[in-house]
Amino acid sequence: MAPRRLTLGQVFALMMIGLALLLAVLFTVLLEGSRRSIIQAADSLRTAAGRRIEDRVTAHLAPAQQALQALEREIRSGAVDPADPRSLEAALYSRVLNTPNLEELTLTRARRAGFDAEGALVRERAGREQLSVYRVLDGDAEGGRLVTRKVFPEGLRWRVALRDRPPGTGLLETPLRVLPPPGADPTEELTFTTPASRRLYGDEVWSDLHWSDLEKDPAHRRAVVTVMKALEDARGEFVGVARAGLLTEQLDEVSRLRVTDAADDPHRIFLADGQGRLITRVGPADRLEEQPDDSVRVVPASLPPEIGAALRHPGLREVGEEKRTASGAATIDGHRYLLTFLALPQTQGWRVGVVAPEGFYLRDLARMRQWLLGLSLAVIAAILGAGALTLRAVRRGLAQVVETTARIQNFDFAPAQARSPFADLQAVLVRLELAKTAMRAMGRYVPIDLVRLLYRTGREPVLGGEILDVTLLFTDIKDFTSLSEQLSPNELARVLGQYLQVMTAAIHSTHGTIDKYIGDAIMAVWNTPTPCPDHTQRACAAALACREAEQTLYASPEWEGRPPLHTRFGIHRDRVMVGHFGAPDRMSFTALGDGVNLASRLEGLNKQYGTTILVSEAVREDAKEAFAFRLVDVVAVKGRTRGVRVYELLGRAEASADRGRERAYERALERYWARDFAGALAILEAQPADPPSHVLAERARVLAANPPPAEWDGVYVARAK
Repeated sequence: MAPRRLTLGQVFALMMIGLALLLAVLFTVLLEGSRRSIIQAADSLRTAAGRRIEDRVTAHLAPAQQALQALEREIRSGAVDPADPRSLEAALYSRVLNTPNLEELTLTRARRAGFDAEGALVRERAGREQLSVYRVLDGDAEGGRLVTRKVFPEGLRWRVALRDRPPGTGLLETPLRVLPPPGADPTEELTFTTPASRRLYGDEVWSDLHWSDLEKDPAHRRAVVTVMKALEDARGEFVGVARAGLLTEQLDEVSRLRVTDAADDPHRIFLADGQGRLITRVGPADRLEEQPDDSVRVVPASLPPEIGAALRHPGLREVGEEKRTASGAATIDGHRYLLTFLALPQTQGWRVGVVAPEGFYLRDLARMRQWLLGLSLAVIAAILGAGALTLRAVRRGLAQVVETTARIQNFDFAPAQARSPFADLQAVLVRLELAKTAMRAMGRYVPIDLVRLLYRTGREPVLGGEILDVTLLFTDIKDFTSLSEQLSPNELARVLGQYLQVMTAAIHSTHGTIDKYIGDAIMAVWNTPTPCPDHTQRACAAALACREAEQTLYASPEWEGRPPLHTRFGIHRDRVMVGHFGAPDRMSFTALGDGVNLASRLEGLNKQYGTTILVSEAVREDAKEAFAFRLVDVVAVKGRTRGVRVYELLGRAEASADRGRERAYERALERYWARDFAGALAILEAQPADPPSHVLAERARVLAANPPPAEWDGVYVARAK
């Protein structure tokens, strides 16, 4: 017994599977694994950078906390008497003087009478006062000059006094100068009422970035961040609210920090709030602008697109007290950027953002990719080299298979010679040729559109149908029986084949489907199995095309001078049952219903009226814009009791032929129905060459001689098919 051998397809499939698996393993393990590791490391790198920025921001805010805590200790210990203006001013002055980035230190004094129902501090009228020492950076001296500002009551008004020290002067060398504009009660400000409330009493409360309210000169106005706290003395008595403000220029330095030691470090760092508004500058031309909520934010002169994408990213809004960090990605102009966000404590919802292009982290993969590509090419070369002889030999056979299947897909079932040196390919080609033979045979017995539908859907035909709106056409040859008696069977088959060939081509040219051939007659249908919205117009065009095609055939040498045939047509549009009918093992795709019978009867009526193409009123109504018709009669065809309007298709509407005869016929028909038989005869006898006029004239003469009963409605009852 001969050993079982692998087929060529099996060998080729195993080779391809091996190649695909090898490449998949190489690329997946080396590239994807490395990429994930690098991206994870990059995420950790950006998170670490964010932590460093968090530490720097915390360190920047620390002097305000330290100044506030030192003032609290001095008041609690009695080293500073808040009721003594000089002692308090000296303490404030010393802290601001020795803390370069401290913008102000303020104590707003009041006496506590308790808390109201809403938790707000209730203050006594006496003892209210505010003393501040703040820094003015005017460029005249290093570190600026220190100004004391005192707000105090004077009767029912509040006054403001300044000790504006020139550079180089001491604490009390400059006297206080009372300003003309009145002041306002400082204990009514939010910077007092918020930290003095029951809910926040004794806690350090941080403000958002805002303009300093101590320096009123726009030229010296600075953006600050303040920390506030309600203070008590050694006896636990409420003293007031202390406030320390910091200059924020150093915050902009975080955007210039380097994340890596690379000379081309592309990381972009910024501070923003949860609404995506910048707190730090990203360019030298950026400016500060006050927002509707009184906070101050950076308005960039030119926002880098990667920072803009980060400010819009959902991750910026996700971070907070519960979720401290978040990561994400954004694609800008085809380049992918990696994003990291961290929430900053001790701030009003500030976030740190770190942005970097993904390509910066993955560029070291280029060498690995080249190495992997070289290895892959070597593997491919080895596999292809081993199979080169096999592939060369099978190429022709595969080309035949591809060409044959492509032709089948395009419904080209022309026969071809199947040749291949391999048995399995030869078997495939032979089976394809057998399939083409079966398809050619099927196309001769059933509509080709139905063959396409069954082929493309892969469905088995089953008995049953559906109600569809279709247009049906029936044709028949006048006196074909006499012609068949004059010809031999073979000659009759050849002549009939020539005739049906041109008729079929004309019907197919309008996307009609041949339902069946009934001897010399044809049944055709439109709008199934291929839908077409203008199927009624197509059927009318098909009838005219058939008439032209048969005239061309009769004038051709192939007709061999035989007498021309005369074809009659009947067209009707209706909803009928369309589907597969017959026995389970032998069925036919056709249409059934009263509408089919009416179309057939319309074709038969041509014999009685001497016409060529008769259509129903449904056809005329749908196609009257494109074709010309004339009303022939109202007929109750055989098998029906109700009359239908029957029209003759004259041609296309745009044809310039005179339709006077047909219009005269319709006028005579109107008089005929009105029982004016004499008037109808007068019109009809003037049209002796018109067969329908002759038929109607004969009826008018009979009815004129024998008037119909009163219930006569003008409907002609056809006695024959």
